[in-house]
Amino acid sequence: MKPTDNIKPDDIAIILIEFQKTWTERSFFHKLIRKQYESKNVYQNTLELLEVARKKDVLIIQAPFILDKNNKEKYKQIPFPPKLFGQFTANTWRAEYTNGIYLKTDIEVSGRSGFDACMGSNLQQILKKHNIKKLYFAGFTTDHCVADTMDTLISDGYECTLISDCTATRNNRLQNKIEKKYQSIMSNELIKEIEHLA
Repeated sequence: MKPTDNIKPDDIAIILIEFQKTWTERSFFHKLIRKQYESKNVYQNTLELLEVARKKDVLIIQAPFILDKNNKEKYKQIPFPPKLFGQFTANTWRAEYTNGIYLKTDIEVSGRSGFDACMGSNLQQILKKHNIKKLYFAGFTTDHCVADTMDTLISDGYECTLISDCTATRNNRLQNKIEKKYQSIMSNELIKEIEHLA
């Protein structure tokens, strides 16, 4: 069975985990994934997929990581590494979406406090509100925040699929490990399937 068999456009959503400049531009975190990010053409693949998905009215959900010191209670809950390296800091370029990835029609997850995008956030409520059945994942890093989020949502009963060439991590070994663990699809295959949705 194909990932989109018996699925309509309003049954599915694409979730983008931390598609932000901290990962895709000149930061220390970018250096960690740069080799995979560039060799797999992750940025262009994602842009092309989003263009088709939006034309078909597929729900696009953005799950950024934002470190806001003004929200002291939420900031205390955020894991130490992002705080140590000053990544994803609110009101700086590090927290901004990568150019072209976000549109105002997208839904933004709020309240996130952990590597798992469900932790402290309204992501699960968003999915229930829109009666989503099937989820596709893009973003960073494949073996950490993306995988952690998928694990939670799989345990909630959602069908979750990794978009292999719209994700990246530190090396091919880690990427391949996650691709084998979860159902996965290439962006060009997903584009074809979305284009054929009723």
